[in-house]
Amino acid sequence: MSIEHISFGCHEFCDILGFPITNTFILTLFIGVLIFVLLRFGMKERKIIPDFFQNFVEWAMESILKFVDSITGDKNKTNEIFPIATTLFILILFANLIEIVPGLGIFSLLRSPSSDLNFTLALAISSMAIVHILALRRLGIWGHLKKYINFKNPILCFVGVLEAFSEIVKVISLAVRLFGNLFAGEVLLLATSFLFAFFLPVPFLLLEILVGFIQALIFSSLIIIFYTTATATAEAH
Repeated sequence: MSIEHISFGCHEFCDILGFPITNTFILTLFIGVLIFVLLRFGMKERKIIPDFFQNFVEWAMESILKFVDSITGDKNKTNEIFPIATTLFILILFANLIEIVPGLGIFSLLRSPSSDLNFTLALAISSMAIVHILALRRLGIWGHLKKYINFKNPILCFVGVLEAFSEIVKVISLAVRLFGNLFAGEVLLLATSFLFAFFLPVPFLLLEILVGFIQALIFSSLIIIFYTTATATAEAH
């Protein structure tokens, strides 16, 4: 197996009604099912004296809740964005960490979702769509849109256009940042594993675990920040 087997794109298995089924899509479904099973059955019977798994999950959820609250500064906003931010963090973290499994990236049948730009772009688009839906629900249609549409004077009109354009930039930035960092990490792991079979790749594996955690935290944190900004009134904004 040579290092030349590292590919940039995903591998398509089949086509269902015009929808391509790729290796990264299948692995994404697997990760989703895995997370559901772990949380559903791991937390099915919560105990007064928690076991290790329950204690860890409760500690993690409380830590994330406090983190979200420190960004929003509003308990109601925290409760609204917390489920989305937490889901994104867990999904991205699992998608990032699964790339350290030996063989991923070399064989076309196995590919980390984070190495597929379609995955990161879909996350970015859906996340920002949810942010705007929540903003519309909180501020109303005009209360939200007047941040981008303002004909009081040419300067405010131009600022509104820039604000609208920045929303597109946010989506692209979120997707490319996550994809670039994780794809580069995957290539680094494959290269070091190919050149040095033992011991030397271990520090890079630990580094990739850290990078995967940080990237998941950055993505979810940015969504919280964008939500907090989007749900501010036009005057405060």
